[in-house]
Amino acid sequence: MTKPISARVHGVLDYATVVGLLNAPMVFGFHGTPAAVVYWLAGIHLLMTGCTDFPLGFFKFIPFRIHGAIELVAGIFLVSAPWIYGFASENVPRNFFVVFAIVIFVVVALTDYSGRVVPAPAEPAIAASAGNSTG
Repeated sequence: MTKPISARVHGVLDYATVVGLLNAPMVFGFHGTPAAVVYWLAGIHLLMTGCTDFPLGFFKFIPFRIHGAIELVAGIFLVSAPWIYGFASENVPRNFFVVFAIVIFVVVALTDYSGRVVPAPAEPAIAASAGNSTG
């Protein structure tokens, strides 16, 4: 099965995720521990994305497959964080963390972590230049 999310698209999604995480407490109105956890996750995700060896990484020392494994672990963390940090009784942040984890699992499942680069189609030869011989 061909996975539809390329490394480049995954990079765009990662940076969008950081922006979404930074804005989530304000948009959804949660604060305290849930907001602190989200801000930490945003910082860690930005650092990891910037250090990943893929088209939108800056430092490129984390292999893309390892990046995917870390995101899988992050998804598991997100599902359990409301209970670990004691805010499972707060509906909005708990639901945000669980839904966000589901989104992470879907992105991980649909991303092609193989690192293969699909070459662009070859340009057709310009027929006019081939047929113009002056002589």
